[in-house]
Amino acid sequence: MATSFVCDEERLISKGLYRIVSDFVGPECIVKLLRQRFEIHDKLNNCNSSDDKLFITSGSRGEGFEFKSSDVDLMFVDKNAIVMSDPTILTVSYRNISSLLIMETDNTAPGFAFVKCLTFDNANIELKNSLVLKGSDIYVSSKQIRETFLSRTISSCHGPCQTSTELGIENDNAYTLNCPTWPKQAVPFLRRSLDRSWPSYDVLTDICKDGCLLVPINSKQQQCSDMIDLEWRISFSLAEKKLVHSMNHCQFLCYGLFKVFLNEVIKTKLSDKDLLCSYFMKTAVFWAISDNSSDWTPFNFLQKFWNVFRRLTEWVSIGYCPNFFIPENNMFFGKICGQKQTSLLILLRELYSEGYDSLLRCSSLNSNLSLLISQPQIAYFLSCNEEEYVSKSMIESGRFHVINMFDIGCIEETTVGILKTLENILMLKPETMEMLCAAHMKVNLVLQHYAENLLWSTYSGCPTHPPNKKRYEDMIKAFRIISRSKTFYCMNYLILIKHMYMAGNYQRTIEMIHYVKHKLQSTSYMYIWNLDTDIIMTLLQQRMPHDTVIKSYIVSEVKVHDLNSIEELSIEHRASVVTAGSGLLYIYLHLCS
Repeated sequence: MATSFVCDEERLISKGLYRIVSDFVGPECIVKLLRQRFEIHDKLNNCNSSDDKLFITSGSRGEGFEFKSSDVDLMFVDKNAIVMSDPTILTVSYRNISSLLIMETDNTAPGFAFVKCLTFDNANIELKNSLVLKGSDIYVSSKQIRETFLSRTISSCHGPCQTSTELGIENDNAYTLNCPTWPKQAVPFLRRSLDRSWPSYDVLTDICKDGCLLVPINSKQQQCSDMIDLEWRISFSLAEKKLVHSMNHCQFLCYGLFKVFLNEVIKTKLSDKDLLCSYFMKTAVFWAISDNSSDWTPFNFLQKFWNVFRRLTEWVSIGYCPNFFIPENNMFFGKICGQKQTSLLILLRELYSEGYDSLLRCSSLNSNLSLLISQPQIAYFLSCNEEEYVSKSMIESGRFHVINMFDIGCIEETTVGILKTLENILMLKPETMEMLCAAHMKVNLVLQHYAENLLWSTYSGCPTHPPNKKRYEDMIKAFRIISRSKTFYCMNYLILIKHMYMAGNYQRTIEMIHYVKHKLQSTSYMYIWNLDTDIIMTLLQQRMPHDTVIKSYIVSEVKVHDLNSIEELSIEHRASVVTAGSGLLYIYLHLCS
């Protein structure tokens, strides 16, 4: 009976701890929104950039965490260079690549490679300045390319990355080379995953299809001094992000608890704060899930945490942390050894033996966890079903961040590219109405931007005037663009009203104001930041198309530029400059029922 009581008590504490960590890290619906936010942000930024690099967000925020300490890792992938893991599979699809490179792994440490250059026509400055001749072959120097990349800013260097801080958030930016094929060194990972059924076959296929990246940093195991500066690390950051996204929420929260425990407990006891990093924690969680991916529930959450902790302690004991993709790559090599290894092992064993007390050292969890441990029965009243406890304000906050991420500038030269990307996003059928609204909203903003460029010449505020016929044609074209837009019907007409007024066409302005007013009064509109999911679902169940729902039932604010040209808004313009430091004014519509 006593044993059963202890077991039941631990299950209750485990369930309560799951809920406490979920409240701190974020429920599953919010985590998904954060992930989608960065995924779509990357797509839009890449089509909005004329740079010769792709941008990929990784790091804690790309995984779905939004702690104060969460960093943003940004990978700059060279568009003009392709690294092939096997030269025998070169295909015609790569014939237009200006820099064709080959990965060599025969004489490197596990998880590292040399990059040999076959062609480098029209290569960018980083690559050109980093070519080194070794015998009859040309290699790309990881040291030189890292130094060239770092020299562009005043930021510090952290491994292969340049580190900077913006708005209190640490950013690690790394120059990378793209290898579109899966490296031979990591083929055993694919076989192991199929045997253990984690990740799933579909996720594994996506991982393999993305290949890997190479980052400019050498191995501490490299013995050949004349080749040490030529070694690159094989990065599986793309695969790791997919693995984290494929975790169930219990597994993800276990990983999140380790990040909290590392920052708030372990690092406070270490003289070398960088000795143990969250990447080691993530690797331990990966291996634990791989061993048993199905048995992760709120009731054994605590047990799983201690199992992973014990695994990490054993690794420190033997001085070997196997990379999840290439186990032969010991990530502790040259870092956790000697006296540092001994001190860290003593600390981990001490924390493990303390049990609950060690978790109570987490300042972020202490108050709620101490109450739970003293009164485990309160776990009966804590729901693990997020639909029962996630507040509407939390969801609305997540929606706001997702939709707000779409408000990025665009230039006329990339309008078509942005619209094509957004069309692809919409074809993917985003999981939530918020994401659908966000994508439609960005389409609308791009069209507005293009239309306003045409309308600029229709009123006297423009310093140069094209011929009247051209002005009329541009005005008609802009009217058609905005009036045929599939979304935010009334918001678009207000854009036209603004330009009609600025062009001095007051009669037409009044007529259009009455038209929009009539539309708002005749339909129950929802404000975009405060969507009523029940109403939307009812409309969709009636087989009303998504586009029609967004066009006919949802409105947003109107952003007014060129305020100096509207005399009646001069007071609001000055107030906006003083309070917000910007001449941009938002006009919010009054919704009539």
